[in-house]
Amino acid sequence: MLIILMVYQRVANEADGPLSDAPQGGGVNHGDPGKNDYLMQLQTDKVILPQKPSRIQEGKMGPNHTLFITATDTGVGKTLISGLLLGFLRGKGIEAGYQKWVGTGAADNSADLDTCLDISGVETSPDPLDQQAPYRFNFPASPHLAAELEGVTIDLEKIIGAYRRMADRHEVLVVEGAGGLLVPLSRELLLADLLAQLELPTIIVSRSGLGTINHTLLTIEAMRARRIPIAGVICTDSKDEDEVIAGDNMKILAGMGRIEVFGRLPYCQNEQELKDAFLPIGKRIMAALPYPG
Repeated sequence: MLIILMVYQRVANEADGPLSDAPQGGGVNHGDPGKNDYLMQLQTDKVILPQKPSRIQEGKMGPNHTLFITATDTGVGKTLISGLLLGFLRGKGIEAGYQKWVGTGAADNSADLDTCLDISGVETSPDPLDQQAPYRFNFPASPHLAAELEGVTIDLEKIIGAYRRMADRHEVLVVEGAGGLLVPLSRELLLADLLAQLELPTIIVSRSGLGTINHTLLTIEAMRARRIPIAGVICTDSKDEDEVIAGDNMKILAGMGRIEVFGRLPYCQNEQELKDAFLPIGKRIMAALPYPG
């Protein structure tokens, strides 16, 4: 079964082709260049997406339904999206869990874990800290440097073992990355290399505003080059986004990137506004999950 899944994933990714082959229109294209007329309607805060099965519906969830959350940069909103998604799934009765393989800035605990659980509304987690956050370092830097400063070598087997245990324990596991896709775990290994090995479906969190097209399309190309399944993109707003630019960015990412844009999260004043704004995004992700609920 695993061999069949790996072959299927490689064939499906190859069907996507390079970004240079992407259509120049504004439609969403999922590997079918002949269908470039999908309905795209620019509104004030979202793009209306076609009702077309995503990669996740095509069987690309990986073991025990895992979703990896990466971003085009640090500080884009991975932890925020992870917490909102975790809370949304739990609100739907799904036993979802959270994991972050490498965290920096605090060794005694995981600040991102605490933030994620707080956003999700999960008061406590029964999962052991060493499995939820197997590597935690004090120095706020790239994982490879933070580890070196403490004389530690990040062991992939330790990460994979913790991941397997967490995935076996939860119906859906949300795994948050560190920084961007190409952040180094060591001087010889990138985070993307580990993702490629595990073949985890990945959501890209990107900024809504100016500059996001280049950063996001580069991330997509790097993922496709490594056969990492792309679930879709979520755009996040800063405080004062230009509506014309942000709206067109989403259309370009969907059309030229040939990916699903799950939605755009606006800048909100409080936690309840964030949760309300995430609802349509969560529903699109939920609709893509191969989960009977």
